[in-house]
Amino acid sequence: MSRFAIGIPLLVVLILLIASPTYAAGGACALDDPIQHSHLSDPASPQHHGHQMDMPSAATQKCDPKFSYDAGQQGPSQWEGVCNSGQMQAPVDIQTAEKLSLAPMVFGYQPSDFAILNDCNHYQLKVKFPNNYWLRIGKKPYFLTEINFHEPGENAVKGQRPVMSLHLVHLSPESTFLVIEVPVIVGKENPVIKALWEHIPEAGKQQQMEGLKLNAADLLPADRGYYRFPGSLTNPLCNEGVTWFLMKKPIEMSEAQIAEYKKYYHNTARPLQPLNNRPVAEPK
Repeated sequence: MSRFAIGIPLLVVLILLIASPTYAAGGACALDDPIQHSHLSDPASPQHHGHQMDMPSAATQKCDPKFSYDAGQQGPSQWEGVCNSGQMQAPVDIQTAEKLSLAPMVFGYQPSDFAILNDCNHYQLKVKFPNNYWLRIGKKPYFLTEINFHEPGENAVKGQRPVMSLHLVHLSPESTFLVIEVPVIVGKENPVIKALWEHIPEAGKQQQMEGLKLNAADLLPADRGYYRFPGSLTNPLCNEGVTWFLMKKPIEMSEAQIAEYKKYYHNTARPLQPLNNRPVAEPK
């Protein structure tokens, strides 16, 4: 499933297009107060961002989806763009990976303002962030634009998909996508998810979370091992040129939290796509 001043209108359009991988429990780096309450904001702080997110607080979009995850006239076999012609599509089923010396992935996520969008046109709940350069791959910076959710998870390992997953969607300064997928298993209640689910807006609405801050690092597993492969976005228009990082270890959510999400959206995983001899790598 990335903020910079190189053409905000183009960036907004790109962000709105995004849809949007054996799993053993890995502890999420949860804080005692996972979503921090902040009634005062310091404009000089590096965690303060004055840029607007995609839609104004409490804005509403018309619910009129142009595609579906179910078979039929709007189903995956009929999706537009390169969804059914591209040779580097996602999601995929990872069977093996080559161990390589890969550029280090450096997470610099910080507590931040955020908004929640109930995106009825893409069948997703999205957590959206203001401008940042929180992720670096080697020396290259990436901007975390949003976190979205899929049920079940999209990428698979040895034929097995997780019950659910998170996509941390990033953009580079050149507007190329990088997506980190975090698998979810059934386990203990996740305090970050608990706080998010308490603020889900109505379908088509986005709500700025005034006085709250979220650190995306609290939704990563403690073990940061991953698989990397080239792919695409996983909903129309399925644009390619996306770099995928599939975390090997999951985070936990309770059965009740997963059931709560399914009240809004379920069965939102695109069918698995052929690898077509693409390289899949993992760090040495």
